[in-house]
Amino acid sequence: MAHPLLQNSHGNRPAVAVDDLFPEGIVAMDMAAEDRTLLLGTGNGFLIKLSLSGTQQKRERGFDGLRHVAWSDAGRFGAAAMDGGRLVFFDDKLKIRWKVEFTGDVLALAISPFGSHIAVSTEAGRTYIVTSDRKEIGRFETPQALQHLQFLHDRPQLIGAAEFGHLCCHRLNGREEWNVRILNNVGDMSTTGCGTRILLAAFNHGIQVLDETGHQQGSCLIDGVPSRIAAAANRRRMGTITLESRVYWLNFDGDVLWGADLSADPPISLAVGPLADRLFLATQSGRLLQLVW
Repeated sequence: MAHPLLQNSHGNRPAVAVDDLFPEGIVAMDMAAEDRTLLLGTGNGFLIKLSLSGTQQKRERGFDGLRHVAWSDAGRFGAAAMDGGRLVFFDDKLKIRWKVEFTGDVLALAISPFGSHIAVSTEAGRTYIVTSDRKEIGRFETPQALQHLQFLHDRPQLIGAAEFGHLCCHRLNGREEWNVRILNNVGDMSTTGCGTRILLAAFNHGIQVLDETGHQQGSCLIDGVPSRIAAAANRRRMGTITLESRVYWLNFDGDVLWGADLSADPPISLAVGPLADRLFLATQSGRLLQLVW
């Protein structure tokens, strides 16, 4: 019998490997691709580390007002941003190593693959880059506050996107490598590990595909208005959520391999597994789904 949330799916239907419910709600999620663990932040201030089988490995409280989490690919360190510009840095046991406060709320958060650097964008339009031992090594300002940040795997660079009009690349010392003006709103951003593909969930403009210098390479048009995007580091698969609460699983040619209507329990966040063979979805009710092909 098909899973009730996926009964309207089409194409190559996935198996539901994990279906957990967190009644307190899931407000943030990130994956450690190498460590093969998933980090969840809940509405009542808990951080939860899970294996890909759904087993809870660690659970810590004290993260009230959680907005964003960033979990390093190696699973060694993570960072969490809370209301009021509060930022904490923690280890693989979810034990806090240090805390800091910024002026204004944190809009975006990213961590490098081994957890050595953290990038923090604030509503004042300033982005900070700090090391795991709390040293600031770079900062820069952008015409608009960056809403999306991601470190690259293969070189020491940070990609950032504002909600409208600005996409950029900076080195770890804050020096700008390039910036381009984008003529559409951005709901979400994801890059491949090497940065040769930058994907933007661009609402009515579909999924915009750009190269490593921010130049347009095409777009993927789907049935709906894409607002969230997650891509595999190896350029094999990507997942997207639309404003109509549909979920799509695509290859990098833009072909839809699978899709479903999840409006009965709208998805709010997603992550792609390390081998591009699975998709994680967090829904409005606090459900966590792992779909495996």
